[in-house]
Amino acid sequence: MARNSVYFPNLNGVRFIAALAVIIHHIELTKYWFGQPNIYTTSFVGGVFGQLGIILFFVLSGFLITYLLLEENKQKQHISIKQFYIRRMLRIWPLYYLIVVLGLFILPKIHFFDIPNITTHVKEHFATKSAMFLSFFPNVAYAMYEPVPYSEQAWSVGVEEQFYLLWPVLIALVIKRFRTMRMLLSTIGIYLFIKIAVVFAYSLHPENLAIDRLYQFWTHFSIDCMAIGGIGAYILFYEKEKILKLLFNKYLQIVPYIALVYITVRGIAVPIFNSEFYAVIFIVLILNLAANKKTLLRLNYKPLDYLGRISFGLYMFHNIILVMVLRLMLSINKNIYNSLEGNIVYYILSILFTIIIAGLSYRFFEKPFIKAKVKYSSVISGENAVDSNENTDVAAIDTKS
Repeated sequence: MARNSVYFPNLNGVRFIAALAVIIHHIELTKYWFGQPNIYTTSFVGGVFGQLGIILFFVLSGFLITYLLLEENKQKQHISIKQFYIRRMLRIWPLYYLIVVLGLFILPKIHFFDIPNITTHVKEHFATKSAMFLSFFPNVAYAMYEPVPYSEQAWSVGVEEQFYLLWPVLIALVIKRFRTMRMLLSTIGIYLFIKIAVVFAYSLHPENLAIDRLYQFWTHFSIDCMAIGGIGAYILFYEKEKILKLLFNKYLQIVPYIALVYITVRGIAVPIFNSEFYAVIFIVLILNLAANKKTLLRLNYKPLDYLGRISFGLYMFHNIILVMVLRLMLSINKNIYNSLEGNIVYYILSILFTIIIAGLSYRFFEKPFIKAKVKYSSVISGENAVDSNENTDVAAIDTKS
């Protein structure tokens, strides 16, 4: 039986931009960890920049997953939760466990990968941390304990996996009753209600360890940002023309781009609701990039498309590469990071080698699992949609502005 496929142009480019923001943030963090000159504590690069990449990933994930579940229900009149879980396992688990095993069990034993004042903490609460990472609760370990070098970025993957666990069940429960939007809004409302309470408690008792851990966990568990992405998917899927016409207006498009650049460079943070503020901006941009034929920005170029395809590898491998390149450069010249040229070389080599390793991982390790997803897909998406001969392009809507 023929299967429809869903592919949105430009979104692979968005994935790469999100990954690049995190990499740049961690480049400065790595220099900071090793006591080298850096701008981690003095600029937006060490402040909001990395957070933006993660929020963008969350909103994009919520948008794509929600849209695909709505499309599956349209085609099959039901949502196969089992097949959804299998697809997510095939895409996430192989690379996730590779990085977790390296970060927990292998790299801490190799002196070359020691990070000052960081690696020594890996052994603390080791059994508990290992159990959390291996059971897809790295975000809980992130909130409770010191960082686990080279695997610490997995905290956001844990949030995503917990979202994947809940989301198809919630969509399946409400979609037949035409209450999808109500569920999306309720998710945001419940999350924000708890978040406000947690932030208030933390402001009163920042020294309380239990409250501190709850604060760290809940403020990073950004399921409301994913639900904001889901609202974008709902608007696009059901072709809410009046809303899309407004969002696709060429003058309105300019506003979020300018606002994003300004507030990022200035390091402006919205109290309590910073993630949600950025999430709203991001979903407006994502809708235009995914479905507006007159979008002001286009990212649908082969190099960006490829870099977006390997973005999971970029995200998971980059911390290993950053330390390797930094140590090798220090072995050549211990003062190399005192010069502008040395820092430029570090950026170039770090990003270049991360791309190379992620590309090799994608080609020889991840891609067989990605191709296996097709067997469990009612709607072909992403890389498999591009390769499919049955491609039904739902990429763009021409709403006159």
